[in-house]
Amino acid sequence: MDAIFLGILAIVVLGIIVVLIYLLDKVNTLEGRNAIGVLTEAVGIAPAQVPDNGLNGLVGKALWDAVCGKGAGASLDAEGLASLRKRYSGILHKHILSLVEDGAKDAQAGTASNPPANREISTLRAKVDSWLPPQHVKAIYTVGFEAASNPEEIPRLSQSLDETCATLYARAEIDMPAAPYSVTVFGGGADPMGDDTMDAPALGMADGTGDGTGESGADAGAADADFDIKPVTRK
Repeated sequence: MDAIFLGILAIVVLGIIVVLIYLLDKVNTLEGRNAIGVLTEAVGIAPAQVPDNGLNGLVGKALWDAVCGKGAGASLDAEGLASLRKRYSGILHKHILSLVEDGAKDAQAGTASNPPANREISTLRAKVDSWLPPQHVKAIYTVGFEAASNPEEIPRLSQSLDETCATLYARAEIDMPAAPYSVTVFGGGADPMGDDTMDAPALGMADGTGDGTGESGADAGAADADFDIKPVTRK
């Protein structure tokens, strides 16, 4: 009788050990997943199906959160997060400028819209779904709209644009471009008493470093061709 009891006890102990080994293996597997694995599991996509967009497969708000060090970004080490931010900087740059352009175009057409937080941004590698906080999207769009409608307000709008952009760059912990966005958009014609038009420079990176997605300076300039800010002329 004692032999049977000891045999059953041994089987139970062995079963417990097997279960513990299995659970430890699962924990180690989960901890070893990279940012793409975590993201794809959350949306129900197998890792092999994630397109290589040069941004760890991240898109939309998940991309913005990762750049800000949250979500998938929290699982990246310092070097990986710095690399992601560098590659994302060109996306942020294009997103901002395209919002200003949309505002100016709508004003010239006599219409107004509520710009969405998401926008498709093209790079040489892929088209990326970019997301920015709605309140900042609206503020940037409004700058373009009001600048085209009331050029005399450009000094005030320039300050608003620079402050909004500085907030976005600070949240993403990315270094601002050398030139303020007000200079990029309005050039040297921000003085409402001047007679010149406010020509906006081309969007190619002036320092030749590319747009942050692994592209060369020349390639980045080509990719920016669809995002030129049209001059806002005085009425």
